[in-house]
Amino acid sequence: MKLYWVTTEDHDEDWFLVASSSEEASKYHEDMEGYEPGDAKAEKILNIPENIPAETGWPSDELLLAVGAKFLLNDQSRVVEIAGRKFCEGMLESTLNEINDDVFEDRGDGRLNKTKKSPLMRIV
Repeated sequence: MKLYWVTTEDHDEDWFLVASSSEEASKYHEDMEGYEPGDAKAEKILNIPENIPAETGWPSDELLLAVGAKFLLNDQSRVVEIAGRKFCEGMLESTLNEINDDVFEDRGDGRLNKTKKSPLMRIV
């Protein structure tokens, strides 16, 4: 198996994927994230050693650490250094969590996702 970095033009869901080929990684990402065929591009980052169990799909943090990744930021959006390069997770989920927290806070429930205040307009 191999570790790929899979991206789309909008960069909303960029992240690592374990697959046997770049075609498999791209298709998996497109299918699971709701993109059209051909929208995702997969770049091989490294071969996963045979002694490290890996299945097709998104790798666990433990798998990334086992292949030498360092988490530089592991918060709402993860930043990982691996094979001498830095990768930043797609921002859609963290942006949605910030917006939801703004709504929760406006309702008096606090910031349930524990995000920082969004720079977007306040929802009234």
